[in-house]
Formats: sequence, structure tokens, C-alpha cells
Amino acid sequence: MEEQVIDFGSCLVTRKENYAIVTFNRPEKLNAFGPDLFESLQKVYRNIKNDSHIRAVIFTGKGDHFSAGGDVEQDINPLRGKSMADFKNYFLELGELYMGVYNMEIPTIAAINGYALGAGMELTLICDIRIASETMQIGEFFVRMGLVPEIGMCLLPKIVGTGMAKFMCYTGNLIDAREALRIGLVEQVVPAAELLPAAEKLASKLARGPASIGIMKRAIQEFGDMSLEETLNPAIAYQYQAVHTEDHAEAVTSFLEKRKPKFKGL
Repeated sequence: MEEQVIDFGSCLVTRKENYAIVTFNRPEKLNAFGPDLFESLQKVYRNIKNDSHIRAVIFTGKGDHFSAGGDVEQDINPLRGKSMADFKNYFLELGELYMGVYNMEIPTIAAINGYALGAGMELTLICDIRIASETMQIGEFFVRMGLVPEIGMCLLPKIVGTGMAKFMCYTGNLIDAREALRIGLVEQVVPAAELLPAAEKLASKLARGPASIGIMKRAIQEFGDMSLEETLNPAIAYQYQAVHTEDHAEAVTSFLEKRKPKFKGL
């Protein structure tokens, strides 16, 4: 299909053949998260979730930065004025969005340009794979506002280890691209000009992959806190599910016919 750009307000969605690029569109505010951007992301999530043709998603920021975190004027300052009920509802909606993206069955990639701070960093953590521009500066800035991370306290220790997670959360220090790669916070570092092409190359490859990628994603996230013995039965169940996909049958048939498989994600 031809490239299609859909404007969701503070987010743009560029649809390619079988994957989508979600671009935060507040470059004048360094793509800081405010109510409008959260609302736009909710619309984007629902749109992508219901589109079976999209089989991988890239998140990135327009301009020089991924996201500078919560908009102090629009997002952070109003928090103190909310009642307990309003405060809880606000963060429950945010949490549902985070969990929705985290649990999407299709691969998600964060293409991180420039700053990824606070809520911006949180969104990279719920993605499956993080590719960083050499210009990236990432940090859990919540402590600088006397706040706590919503996602980082859970997912960050699983990615970089407990000690490094505490260091990043307690200090709010910025981590550059090379250090992020060293500690396992990102999977790849590329020059700024190559960031989106690298992310698109990976998204295109994953989008052409079999349905078992979605099964592996669920299993990896489920097995994270389990012992090897505890994973045995569910791993067998997931393998049984994979064996009965159309893509597995196509893989076997194409191998026997000595041709490349044509996966449909089914």
C-alpha cells in the first residue's frame, strides 16, 4: 500500500505497507507529554490495535528529541490540585495506555532521538526494542520534580539490574547512548541520520515474520519472574499454539519446497 499519514493532533501516524510510525508532534515543546498528547496516543493505540494490517510499530519524536517528559505547566503542576478520585482516574487511564502498548501482540520499537526524559523514558521502557541515536540523552527525571516513576520502578530493574535502576531513579542522571548500550538499556546505537531508517528496516523485517513473534513476546513478558521449572508447562502450551498457526505450516511447506516463506502473521 502507499504511504499514508494520519493526523491525530499531537501524534502523527505514518502507515507503511505492514508497519506504522507513531511520531510525537509537539516539537516546539520538545514533545513533552501533556493531556493533549496522552489523548492523541490513546486514539493512536485504539486505531493501531484494531488494524490487522499493522504488524509492527515504531515510536519516535518529531524534530530533535523523543520527549522531554511531562509538560510541567500542563501535566505536572495541576497534579496537586486534583482530588484523590481525579488523581487516581488520571493515572489509571495513563496506566491503561502504558499496559495496552506493553501488551500489544505486535513488536514495538522506540527510535530514540535526543532527550527521552521522565515520561518519555517510561514510554521507551514499554517498547520491545530500543534503538538510540548517538545524540540520545535518557534519564528518569521524576526525582528532579520530587516524583516517582510510574513504569521505571518495575521494568527498569529487569532491563539494567536493580543497582543501576536505583542509581538512575535516585539521581535522575542523564545517560548517553554509549552508556545506555553498555548497560543494556538500548539494543542498538546509530548516527542520528540513520535512526529512522534503522528502525524501519527492523520494523519491516519483524512485520514480515511469523505469528510466533507475538507468542514469544507474551511468553518472555510472562516468564520474567518465574523459575525455569515454572515455565515448562506454559512454554509447552505456547509451542502447541505456535505449531497450529498458519505461518508454521507455511514455514514447513516452503522449506520442503525450497522457497522463501510468505508469512501472514496468522
